[in-house]
Amino acid sequence: MTVRKTKLPDDSGLRRFVEAGDFLDCYTVDTKQTELSIAEITQRIFIGAPRWVELLLALRDLGVRPFGLKTTARLPTDNSIRKSVQPGEAVSFFCVHSISDNEIIVGEDDKHLDFRISVFRASRNSSKISLATWVHTHNRLGRIYLRMILRFHVLIVNARLAALPRELA
Repeated sequence: MTVRKTKLPDDSGLRRFVEAGDFLDCYTVDTKQTELSIAEITQRIFIGAPRWVELLLALRDLGVRPFGLKTTARLPTDNSIRKSVQPGEAVSFFCVHSISDNEIIVGEDDKHLDFRISVFRASRNSSKISLATWVHTHNRLGRIYLRMILRFHVLIVNARLAALPRELA
C-alpha cells in the first residue's frame, strides 16, 4: 500500500497542542481493514517493530543518555496486544494520553521537547489510517535533536504504515 503525506485531520485531538513554530507531520495509508478498534490498530503500529527500528532506538538511547534525556529503557513498556488500552498505560514504550473512538494520542514529555503521536481513523468504517506527529521543542538541545532524528522519523513512520495493511490482513 502507498503511504501518502497528508494534512492533520481537522477533527484530530492533536490540534489542541499545535502552536506556531512546532513540528507537525501526518502520513496516511489505506489498510482495507475496518473491523479492528483504533486501540488494536495503534498497538499493531508500535508493537513488533522490525529489528532495524529497534537498533536505531538503541543507538538513539546511547546518544541521549549523556544529556540526561529519557531513554526507552527507562520508560514503562507494554508489548502485549490487548483489546483495549487506557490513558496512562503504555503501548510499547509510548504513554497513552487520550483515547476516543477514532483516535489514540500517545507521547512523552522531556526537558528538551514534548511530543505526541496521533493514530487517527475518520470513522469506524474508514480503512484509512493516519499517523501524525507533533513536537514542541523547549530549547536548543530539542531543536538540534529534532533536526538530527527527522530523517529517521520519516523513514520509520513510512515503514510502519506501509507494513500495517499486511499486518492487519
